[in-house]
Amino acid sequence: METAFKERTPIEATHYTRLEAQPVTGTFGAWVSKVQLADAIDDDELFEEIYAAWLKYQVLFFRNQELTPDQQLKLGERFGEIQKLGYVGSLEGHEGVWVQEYPDMYEGPVADINWHSDSSFRTPTRGSLLYALDVPVGAGATVWADQCAAYADLTPAWREFLDGLSCIHDNITLNPYRVLDQIGGKAMGDMRKFLPPTEHPLVCTHPESQRRFLFVSELMTREVVGMERLESRAVLDFLFAHQTRPEYQARLHWEPKTLALWDNYSTLHRGIFDFGQQHRLMHRVSFNTPWVSQA
Repeated sequence: METAFKERTPIEATHYTRLEAQPVTGTFGAWVSKVQLADAIDDDELFEEIYAAWLKYQVLFFRNQELTPDQQLKLGERFGEIQKLGYVGSLEGHEGVWVQEYPDMYEGPVADINWHSDSSFRTPTRGSLLYALDVPVGAGATVWADQCAAYADLTPAWREFLDGLSCIHDNITLNPYRVLDQIGGKAMGDMRKFLPPTEHPLVCTHPESQRRFLFVSELMTREVVGMERLESRAVLDFLFAHQTRPEYQARLHWEPKTLALWDNYSTLHRGIFDFGQQHRLMHRVSFNTPWVSQA
């Protein structure tokens, strides 16, 4: 694996006609400058360049964005169908703009502190636009992990072993007792009927870039199908440690009016909850396209 790191060519900056993308790691992620995202709502050329950068870098960061909730929704609609069902409430009058506000969200069954891909326990979200309105100074960062690089750096023996396997994704994998204590047995039973565990390939092929990526996470992945419990645990524990190595991570330190756009298929993410009871307010718009769970 160390040989793979030595042989990798770091991803380079891209100068588009309407914007510039500067990498933030050696494999993925970029700061995008010289653009206001709201302008891409009605500008096809600009949107196509943003989309191309998104596919190339997987995660894009933008500073100093002026974006109303209506504009955030309209921008999300350019990427796909707006996801309107979630664990947090929508902004009044703007269904699909999810309000993520702390410290209030500490009271609910929130577990963004663990690595995950949004909605992998059902049809995975294609991507999200997360916009910062008020954030703690120096705290409350978000980190992403590149699952294309994580898969590519596995030895051929591991890749051959994993190809063709599938996993069960379950939204209460890590927190069953906490959820039970918070919402009660009947509500938990109703939730299980509405959101039953889902099976996905352990390794997927991206429908647009055609790159292979790992599709497991410590928050959502319960077991490898067809394995005994200890076998499954050994495989998943290795993958959870491998897929979030520092070499695959990109960290965003938020400021007000910062926006992150990420590919939810080929990256994992987690929040860093180091801000105690300070206020942190974000608006998130997530979008879906047909999930192609091809191995």
